[in-house]
Amino acid sequence: MNHKRAKLSIHLAHLAFMVSLAFVVLMQIAQAESSNIVESSHTSNKNIVGGIAIKVNGDPITIYEIKQIQSNHHLTKEQASEFLIAQRLKSQEIERLNIKVDDMRIDQEIEAIASQNQMTHQQFLNALYQEGIDFDTYKKQLKEQIETRELMRNILLSSDVSNEDKMREYYNTHKDEFIAPTDVQTTRYVSKDPKLLERTIQNPAISLNGVEKTEENIKTNSLNPQIAQLFSSLKEGEFSPILDAGGGNYVSFYVQKKHGTEVMSFDQAKNYIAQKLAQTNQEQILNEYFEKIKLKAKIEYLRGV
Repeated sequence: MNHKRAKLSIHLAHLAFMVSLAFVVLMQIAQAESSNIVESSHTSNKNIVGGIAIKVNGDPITIYEIKQIQSNHHLTKEQASEFLIAQRLKSQEIERLNIKVDDMRIDQEIEAIASQNQMTHQQFLNALYQEGIDFDTYKKQLKEQIETRELMRNILLSSDVSNEDKMREYYNTHKDEFIAPTDVQTTRYVSKDPKLLERTIQNPAISLNGVEKTEENIKTNSLNPQIAQLFSSLKEGEFSPILDAGGGNYVSFYVQKKHGTEVMSFDQAKNYIAQKLAQTNQEQILNEYFEKIKLKAKIEYLRGV
């Protein structure tokens, strides 16, 4: 179980990172001056209504919260304030975009995480307990991770990288990325346990219980551009990465032979190009998006921070 616990610890660290991702993006642009920040000229304690130090579009940030963030993350008072402003803006965007994560979605995510760590549901709960993590707290953090992921996806998909002129420019200057074989003769390996597929990739000559092996000729024009591009990049004699095939199944393809070549049309490649441009310009897109939000926000300082 030790290797499973190690993998779980890595996942938990990733979870904490993802939950903080939007905060970090916002803090990068938080130093910019904003003309709509209102600072009260009264800073005496009698003017701090109910311990509220800052309001972000009406949502309060208390003195207690600022002190807690300072202590927990070793930040200055100003950094802690900007961190919490970023948190409020992120939550408001999630609400504005109507991003909702219900219990079923969280349970599905937990099952997937347990499966990826080769654990049953109960083993996963036991591992959380051994890590000293309360399950309800974990579910809350996981919900926030999924919300953040969905928010980032919304931002990237709505960005102007999908502008057709930009996409055509990318298509015309990266034609080699869109040359695919017409047919690929493969051996498909399917299993519910990705570890078994890893062992098969390491030694294809062995036959393992729990791994189904099928010969398959694939017409690349029937695939979505991302998968077609994957087969284009693979050489004969190579395995594809292990892919999630849905329904609890995982798959890897061994490329035996590639036949013919054809160039994907621009229309076929559009979704792939939009995704590629969004990933390439992710940091710039997120910075610009959140800078616009912060500039539009009404941020009231009820006391000096």
